[in-house]
Amino acid sequence: MSKASTPRLSPQHTLVLPIPPRAWPPPPQAVTLDGLVFVPKRELHITLIGSVLGRELRAAVAGPLDAAIAAALAAQDWRFARSGRLLRLQKSIDDDGSTQTVGSIIELVDLPAMAPFHAALSRLLGRPLPVPPAHVTLYTQGSAKGISVPGAADLQRLTVRAVAAAELQAS
Repeated sequence: MSKASTPRLSPQHTLVLPIPPRAWPPPPQAVTLDGLVFVPKRELHITLIGSVLGRELRAAVAGPLDAAIAAALAAQDWRFARSGRLLRLQKSIDDDGSTQTVGSIIELVDLPAMAPFHAALSRLLGRPLPVPPAHVTLYTQGSAKGISVPGAADLQRLTVRAVAAAELQAS
């Protein structure tokens, strides 16, 4: 298992687990898949709290949220293992009144800490939360941002197909 860096909270209310480039280097170049050009992410990370959940936590939790999240983070071992399972995701987004299709290529990872961490967040909110599928966005298409995947049902809905590692080498 690889050890990621210390998780960090962003101004957009997201919490990410940065992956040091020496542990998992970003992809070196763009790839073409299914006739679409996917651009490599320059910085790899695992999203622990997405922006929607982050805003909800900030609005719902009375008291020092950062301290509560820090305690939940400290209680976990943030090592992860690559699965080699690659997926192409796609969704439509509304951008200033026009609809745009965006995509990404992700690799699922084994991150045992994700479920207990989200159980702690559930306790903070007082309601159950889905456990997001732990993954790393390797490439994006149509937008530099990845695609939010807050739960397993979302992953299933957004998945276009599995991607073989060889497809990314041959581009």
